[in-house]
Amino acid sequence: MRPSQVYQPPAPPPAGKLEWPEVVDVLERSWGDRFRQMADRILEARDRKGVKVLLFTSCHRAEGRTTLVLTLARALAGRPIKTLLVDADLSGPMLGRSLGIRCDVGLDDVVEDGKAVEDALIESAGDRLWVLPMRAAVSRPRDFLASAAWACTMARLRRDFDLVLIDGGPLFAGLSAAVLHRSVDAAVLVHSRDATGERSILRAREVLEAGGVPLLGLAETFA
Repeated sequence: MRPSQVYQPPAPPPAGKLEWPEVVDVLERSWGDRFRQMADRILEARDRKGVKVLLFTSCHRAEGRTTLVLTLARALAGRPIKTLLVDADLSGPMLGRSLGIRCDVGLDDVVEDGKAVEDALIESAGDRLWVLPMRAAVSRPRDFLASAAWACTMARLRRDFDLVLIDGGPLFAGLSAAVLHRSVDAAVLVHSRDATGERSILRAREVLEAGGVPLLGLAETFA
């Protein structure tokens, strides 16, 4: 008679070690208090206003948006909440690449090909921080955001995480606020004084408002 075997469930995938960009370390040393204050205000907005899924966008590229999101994530790391970073820069994803992530499955595969979202999530070891990268840019960003798969994925992430930060790409380069309003609770408009003038900021605010996305605040960078 053969001895009975005890079922052993498969081990979860190992948590990844993120390769934080040097500029994030520099910003933490120089402006750490500012980013911690921003983190406190976002958590306050979550608790008081129900802002759980927050979009970070900009008018143009090269305004420091992804760097700001990464540094803010470091300020949130270690807090007693589950924070998720989502790379949704559909025409030029950089968040995962900035962290040294090399993935076989990304948000694009989840939405376009029906891959399991669990296969795309990457946990940062030790700080209650997760990343959902994109593997490649998508060819039809507006259709991507308007799809049922995008809506279902965002609903799942909203359920499973305490705070979701979306690096959403430039507002005037394919990111449609009109199809985002059911997926996000509010937006932060990131801008560089050298790259974006008051007229562009006003126009961006109008686009977000018309699309039903409340503007939580402005974040000026030195990009």
